[in-house]
Amino acid sequence: MAWSLIALLVACGDPKAQTPAIVVTFDLQNYPIPADLDIGYSIPIAAIVTNDPKNAGVTFSCSPNSPAGECGTFFPTGGGSDVPACYLAPDAIPAQNPVTVTATSVTDPTKSVSAMITIVNGPGNPCP
Repeated sequence: MAWSLIALLVACGDPKAQTPAIVVTFDLQNYPIPADLDIGYSIPIAAIVTNDPKNAGVTFSCSPNSPAGECGTFFPTGGGSDVPACYLAPDAIPAQNPVTVTATSVTDPTKSVSAMITIVNGPGNPCP
């Protein structure tokens, strides 16, 4: 009887134990995000996803994005954890400036991180 009770308790696990929440952060040490960025200039942006059981990475987006491309573009639009994407600033200063760049967990779209970048006039540097 005692062994059955122990086996039952072990099988149940700790009811207070919860899976750690997914956390998305920018990798600012290796890929810093500037406060200002020249029109047409590109930078690498990477996000680190922790506690992702599927290891699915992130999707990148920016806003406001109406019309399409108003805030810039990402290539690729998604990637693995700590894999940089190329963010290309728009060719003109957007009407709504600064823009917001966002990395969103693929596994849990309610988890994301965002940063604001002010687009300024400058020489530009397109994605390689």
